[in-house]
Amino acid sequence: MWPDVSVIIPYYDNPAGLRAVLAALRAQDYPARVEIIVADDGSPTPPEQEPSLVDALTDVITLRQDDLGFRAAAARNLGASVATGEVYAFLDGDTIPQPGYLTAAVAHVQRNRRAVVVGTRLTGPDLAEPGWLTQAWADTDDLARADSTSWRYIISAVLTCSANFFHHIGGFDAGFVGYGGEDWEFGWRAWNAGAEFVHEPGALAHHPEADFGARHCDEDEEVRVKNAETLALAGRITHPIARPAGVVFGTADVAVVVPDFADPGALEVVISSWLRVDARVYAPARPALFRADPRVHTGRPAGERLRVTLASPWALADAEAFYRRATDRFFVLPDGTEVASARALSLTSPRTRTSGAWLGLSPVEGPQRLERIFAGW
Repeated sequence: MWPDVSVIIPYYDNPAGLRAVLAALRAQDYPARVEIIVADDGSPTPPEQEPSLVDALTDVITLRQDDLGFRAAAARNLGASVATGEVYAFLDGDTIPQPGYLTAAVAHVQRNRRAVVVGTRLTGPDLAEPGWLTQAWADTDDLARADSTSWRYIISAVLTCSANFFHHIGGFDAGFVGYGGEDWEFGWRAWNAGAEFVHEPGALAHHPEADFGARHCDEDEEVRVKNAETLALAGRITHPIARPAGVVFGTADVAVVVPDFADPGALEVVISSWLRVDARVYAPARPALFRADPRVHTGRPAGERLRVTLASPWALADAEAFYRRATDRFFVLPDGTEVASARALSLTSPRTRTSGAWLGLSPVEGPQRLERIFAGW
């Protein structure tokens, strides 16, 4: 049996666009119940009071939030809070699904409740897909070969997933105010929670307005908007491609749990090596050397993407090898040291035995004369 679907539409002051979307949804051939929810992001005239929408909103659930800026993420969450379908299909209020859209998208979620499905959105008067997305689908075989960077291809205007998985990862981040970014951040958390990304070309939708890259005549304004999005993401997505090296953020990409090593100087050498990347180190007590360093903590890891639990003093020697090989995997070293990714833990992936050297780690053996190490003697 096909699952019931809740179509959740964030909307702001575009009656003609919403009318077209609703008409296209009613023309779908989906074989189970379709619930339609419109979540208004504080339009000057609420959609249910808009004369041109009176007939179109028959049997449609309408919700409203205050106009506190562009809050599409919060609007989608508002719609999801009352949705009753087993599957959520998110469509923007100006993105018109073509025949067969829901059936094509939902089929993947019916197969795998961790599937996060992106449709194809054709934009502008020529109804073309942006080149960067066309290239992404070719490079990843429609996301069949997705990796830890593929959250960049999750587009919330044409997004479908199971209700359970949506709520499992916490929905969209309602803290986003302003254009863009909330779908990539959602995709980031979904990937680390074990999502299967899918691009479904048969889930086709038309967006009459041009894509972002063609909307701004003023280059400075375009850069300002995109930079604001990038900065919002840098504080939320810890992957190295999303943030600059050397900057301390409130979240880190790597958690390193260290015991109190017996050899003098070993703890300082090990911790110093890991702080060369975007890491938080968790130790039984904060060594004097790191008393002023906010990246060294006592206590437990805080949900970082990669978690290293050291049983012996291993220093990070090759960061590039570590990231390339540890990402999305779960390794255990002969001494019991574990290197686990959030995705592997979510998928309960088996542990693979390997060596520290293969992961880019180097053993710290015996007492360490810190003055020599600091000076490079």
